[in-house]
Amino acid sequence: MISIWLCPDSKDKLYLQNIINHLSDIHNSVPFLPHCTLLSGIKLNTSELTTILDKSIDNMGPIIVESKRISYTNIFWKTLFIELSVSKDLISLQKNIFKQIKSNIKYKFEPHISLIYKIMPEYIKKEIIHSLHLQNTYKMNKVMAVRTDQNIVDWKIVAERDLYA
Repeated sequence: MISIWLCPDSKDKLYLQNIINHLSDIHNSVPFLPHCTLLSGIKLNTSELTTILDKSIDNMGPIIVESKRISYTNIFWKTLFIELSVSKDLISLQKNIFKQIKSNIKYKFEPHISLIYKIMPEYIKKEIIHSLHLQNTYKMNKVMAVRTDQNIVDWKIVAERDLYA
C-alpha cells in the first residue's frame, strides 16, 4: 500500500524528528519521518505515482500548516498527534492528488502530524501532551509517496517532489 505524505522543510523536519525520536526512545516505539498523510491505500506503480505527484503539485509552493492542538485516540495510527487547521491550500493539494488517483479509495482527510505510534494508556498520552510545548506553525515543502506496510521499519519512500511555485 502507498500513502502520499506532505512533509516539512528541513528546519521543521529536524524539530519534529527530534520530538518523535525522543518519544520513541522514552516509550520504546519505532521512530518515523514527520508527515501529514494526504491519502492512503493507493495501489499504483512508481511511474504512475511520480506522474500524479507532478500534476498535483504543479505551480504549488510550500504550505504553512497551523496546529490546533495536540490530541490522541485509541487508534494505533493516531496514537498522539498534532491536529492541523484545515486550510484552503491543504485541502486543494489533497483534492488535487485524490482526483489524479482516480480510485474508489475511501479516505477521510483529517490533517495531522503523528508524534508516536504505540498502544498506551490514556493517562500516559495525557502526560505526554502536558509535557510538550510545540510551535504553532510548520512549513511543509515536500510531497512523498511512501510504501507504508504494517511494519513501520519497512516503510520506504518511492517518490518525492519539492513544492515551489
